[in-house]
Amino acid sequence: MFTYFTDRDGKFQLTMLSYSGFAPLAQSMNPMLKEESFHLGTGHDGLKRIVRAGVVPLNIVQKYINKWIPVSLDLFGVDHSSSAHWFYVWGLKGRYDEAQTQQGADLGHMNEHSRGLFYLECKKLIDQINKYVPADQPKLYVPDERFNRHIGEFADEPYSASGDLLPAAKYEEYMRGAVPQEEDLDLILQIQQNEPKWVASKGAMEA
Repeated sequence: MFTYFTDRDGKFQLTMLSYSGFAPLAQSMNPMLKEESFHLGTGHDGLKRIVRAGVVPLNIVQKYINKWIPVSLDLFGVDHSSSAHWFYVWGLKGRYDEAQTQQGADLGHMNEHSRGLFYLECKKLIDQINKYVPADQPKLYVPDERFNRHIGEFADEPYSASGDLLPAAKYEEYMRGAVPQEEDLDLILQIQQNEPKWVASKGAMEA
């Protein structure tokens, strides 16, 4: 999950720096992006193979998605960032979709723009993973952007993974069922030790 989602933030940041007007910085991004692509491939292939194997319970897989996507969203930084504004104006950093978009930059919402593109990409990726979820099982999903956030407009607000605003008194109890707990990690360790086929082989993926 870390390589799948958190390293994806790294891909976004490196891509934005690849548009820098400072040529040595921009030119150094390509080899770093190649390395980052290996991390992302490891995460994507690994999650597909875990879901395909069907040994790790999907509700636990979902809990780890719920853990790492909000962390990754927070890595894009604060809302209405003056630093992101001036980095763009000074030509130190571009937008992630700089080469594709014809729209002018919204200088007051630079971090929000990148975060939104990241969120949409994650949704598409989880849709791909869901092809390996059995028809009788609930599909995996990307939690609402407001869930479990600690930076930005919705920081520390008691939103559920589906985007509902919960009573503060019930939020702690809700979170125990929404993100990984010690017993979930214990179960995963038991699976790793006792179930040699908890990750599907690449051959099984191709079949």
